Amino acid sequence: MGMVQVNGVSLYYEQYGKSLAEGKAVLVLIHGYLSSTFSFRRLVPYLEHDYTILSLDLPGFGKSEKSLTFVYSLHNYGKLVLGFLNRMGVKQAVLIGHSMGGQIALQSALQNHSMVKKVVGIACAGYMGPVKRSLVRLSYIPFFSRMLKFYFDKKDIAASFLEITNDRSLITKEMMEGYLKPMYALAFYKSLIRLIRHREGDLSSEKLKTIKQPVLLMWGDKDQIVPPHVGERFIQDIPRVEYKVFQGAGHLLPEERPEEIANRIRSFCLNNHGDD
Repeated sequence: MGMVQVNGVSLYYEQYGKSLAEGKAVLVLIHGYLSSTFSFRRLVPYLEHDYTILSLDLPGFGKSEKSLTFVYSLHNYGKLVLGFLNRMGVKQAVLIGHSMGGQIALQSALQNHSMVKKVVGIACAGYMGPVKRSLVRLSYIPFFSRMLKFYFDKKDIAASFLEITNDRSLITKEMMEGYLKPMYALAFYKSLIRLIRHREGDLSSEKLKTIKQPVLLMWGDKDQIVPPHVGERFIQDIPRVEYKVFQGAGHLLPEERPEEIANRIRSFCLNNHGDD
């Protein structure tokens, strides 16, 4: 666990498993929207014995800086992940992204074909288009950050977790607190406003077709946030793709099926995909 400066912003990261000096394969975990490294806590134990694992909080989220100068576009997030790898001395890694983190991993893959060896997208966001202009205009209203905080404070949190998690037994006080804790500070909402303004549309079909790395996509068939049909569109666009659907699982696959996901990741990493 520590902080590191990358591209002018302070990033919080966690490291597990093998040391970087051992030269083992490196997995980089990238969380999704309104999330943090906390979302991978159930997945890490199934992978840390075989890999070096780096999990980071993206700017604006978790314990990373809530910067008011960082450009919160998906492209720049992808660039930041590459900068993080460079800062940590990692020459090549497998990027594993959940939801928005999957889209960021694909951005990184497009930007550097050698540093990003493979990509794993878990309920990977895509085909959503840019943020609505009406919401962007609203973001310029004075005290909009306080309005956002008020909205989230009043939101029925338990109902929200039921939407993203198919297994209700997982929804505990500890789980909800882990996800919600970073959202208590007003600074979080100020950076969220910048994400609303800066977030461009997701990668186009034309861009996705140029991804050279092998990509593994995993979905829950009950996902209400990023439905499986998004994965089916990815299959048509990404040249070297594997697709796995888990029955009876929702959007938070790292919470619901950590062991099964880890096994799939391990097999994907071991497969040379005709590269050797």
